[in-house]
Amino acid sequence: MKNLQAFRSLTGTALLLLGSLFALTACDKKPVDPNGPMPTDPGTPGQAGYLVGKVIDPQGKPLPKATVFVDHTVLTGDGPEVKTAADGTYKVQMTDFAGEWIAKGYLLKQYNDRVYKINLDPEDDSPFTSNEKAVRNFQWKLTGHIPDLSLDLYYGGTMEMSRDLNADDLRDNENIEFTLTPVGPLIDGSTGKVLKVQAKKRYNDAIKDVPMGRYKVTAVYKPTGEQLLVRNAWDFDSDIVYQPSVTMDFLGTESAVRYNSMCVGYTNRH
Repeated sequence: MKNLQAFRSLTGTALLLLGSLFALTACDKKPVDPNGPMPTDPGTPGQAGYLVGKVIDPQGKPLPKATVFVDHTVLTGDGPEVKTAADGTYKVQMTDFAGEWIAKGYLLKQYNDRVYKINLDPEDDSPFTSNEKAVRNFQWKLTGHIPDLSLDLYYGGTMEMSRDLNADDLRDNENIEFTLTPVGPLIDGSTGKVLKVQAKKRYNDAIKDVPMGRYKVTAVYKPTGEQLLVRNAWDFDSDIVYQPSVTMDFLGTESAVRYNSMCVGYTNRH
């Protein structure tokens, strides 16, 4: 009898302690708002059956209306795409298909009466499967190398150089220094800097990774300090006239092969 009473006393004490523990735990929990967002597990930021992520601009702010799409590593061009919300987030419902996918993104940006297509920089460019709960974030970058080691591609624009065929020599184009002075804000709305650029080597007729914007361009032949005359080499609507400076824009999506590029003609014929 004494053993039975002791067992009952011990059991009652254990139940009392367990009830107290539940009460303390309940007090620590915050009430759930029925109208608020669904609670998520901080250890699993992804969602089953979806690709999720966020896109930010060069200043780190949320970037709305950017496009994110997924491409199959074998059957290319067969994946869905979405646009980012006002807070820069996106959610792509994945197709239950074998193999791996790669997430890519781009932005269509209107600037100075042109439309530019700009690739977004992936935080993680590794492939993933459709059931992986993948998270892929992107950023719009004004400059930098696009992460594809097989291609010489950059997020910035390209400035091509075109020597006047009637110029007196000037074949050593690596000795020509171009000064690019921003005219108004850059394509992302930020304030640009004056750039002094040169070709990296002789016969290299393109200067790459220039922040996209509108620029006043001048040129100097470095060995002698002579100021050269310049023009927009792709301006076919007017007579060929070289001037001390020229204001230029990069071509946009209206050009199928030379988008995000401009071409400066130069001469020493005064």
